[in-house]
Amino acid sequence: MNEQTLMILIAVLVAVALTLSMFLFSLLSQMKSIRSQVHFISRNDTNKRITFYGQSRGFRRLAKDINEILDSYDERHSKILQEDKEIKDTLTNMSHDIRTPLTSLKGYFELLEQTDDPEERSKYSSIIRGRIESMSEILETMFLYTKVSNVNYKIDLDGIDCSKTVLETMFEYFDDFQEKGQEVDVDVDEDLKIIGNEQSLKRIMQNLIRNSLVHGDGNVKLSVKPINDNKNIRISIENVMKPDEIPDAARVFDRYYKGDASRHTGSSGVGLSVVKKLVDSMGGDIRAIVKDGIFRIEMIFKAI
Repeated sequence: MNEQTLMILIAVLVAVALTLSMFLFSLLSQMKSIRSQVHFISRNDTNKRITFYGQSRGFRRLAKDINEILDSYDERHSKILQEDKEIKDTLTNMSHDIRTPLTSLKGYFELLEQTDDPEERSKYSSIIRGRIESMSEILETMFLYTKVSNVNYKIDLDGIDCSKTVLETMFEYFDDFQEKGQEVDVDVDEDLKIIGNEQSLKRIMQNLIRNSLVHGDGNVKLSVKPINDNKNIRISIENVMKPDEIPDAARVFDRYYKGDASRHTGSSGVGLSVVKKLVDSMGGDIRAIVKDGIFRIEMIFKAI
């Protein structure tokens, strides 16, 4: 190798070394920029995202991945804040619902203490029991709503006999319907099984039946039938509503929707919201239908 060739080779190697050095410096500079931006975002409450204008495809992908993580975090954070606000608002509203029977309890206890008339004492005792039961239901619903509203709430799903669960739950309220002079038309096929959770389905039916008892003004129809070539099971309950309490079908599952601000029935207003959350957790679908004064709830679950 002659001297000229050696010089050329050295020049090429120097040029390559300089190019690599400049490329490495550029990569380090780009990495420092990304790291600085990440550090700033982590230390500040900001919607800023990583910006990258370099030529490295690897760093571009890194910046994109970081931004997607930040977007996902912000979305989850916003959802948690919203759910937290809804729970706090609901608990505040429900606490007002508790005050009504609680305030009246004091008055009726005073009346009970002041009278010796057996008939009046029986009357006041019955009213007091009703107020206590009302508060108990509100507190129970408050606890359940808080529980099912948690983003980490999960239930164990298994094969359950929905026909049996629905019928047993309805029979628990048979005397209540008789006392109100309401008849229950039951059309339930036997041995229908769904993928779900027995306790959750029982709670769903309890809330729907109580809703019918409180706001209904006519006979109740309960149906459990297979549909879609036995691939699904439809559970429905319907009854005539009181004229001044016909709800908005599009809003009945909204948190704390009561339909009429003037209601004083002791209802917490979140019963159907709890129902929807439980149906969703069981992988089912639910909808409300209002037609000619009749309010109908339909739920569809996967059959097994």
